[in-house]
Amino acid sequence: MSHYSRGQHYYIKSDWYVWFLGNSSRYSIFHTFLWKYGNGEMVSYTDLTQTEKIGSVKLKIDSIKSTIREGLALGFIEAYKAENDKRVTMYTFSPDILDEITDYCFMMRRNRMWESASFISNHSSESINSKLAQAGMKKEWIDSINNFIAKFALTVQTKFGKNQLPNVIPINIQKSK
Repeated sequence: MSHYSRGQHYYIKSDWYVWFLGNSSRYSIFHTFLWKYGNGEMVSYTDLTQTEKIGSVKLKIDSIKSTIREGLALGFIEAYKAENDKRVTMYTFSPDILDEITDYCFMMRRNRMWESASFISNHSSESINSKLAQAGMKKEWIDSINNFIAKFALTVQTKFGKNQLPNVIPINIQKSK
């Protein structure tokens, strides 16, 4: 088994893909948007000021504002006023690109699972396997990804019917308290 992620996915030339994943700040913002969207929430400036890019460097407010303005102008991001405080603006992905982002997430998750399974089965000891399992993603990220996939699976079943895509099933999510 070789590295599956080296294969190009459908969206490598899509404008949203090139823009979001084109530099470390937008890449970090993209993942914050994914995390919040997976939890059924929108993104605020506060969320973005807590976002870190490569090297654990927090994003600067001026960079955040200009990136959000550019994303809005390009149609990749949409803005809404918060329900509880109309002075606060919240952001989320544009519905125009959500199908592609969802598909991209499925493909990337599949590729990572294949690569991880191959590496772990071929190149590691039991002690390394244990350390890899402990060093994995934060529980909040895993919960968010599972929530996103569960919602998408239900949407697919509603739109196309259970008989059309029998392999797309919702994941049972148990919320941690």
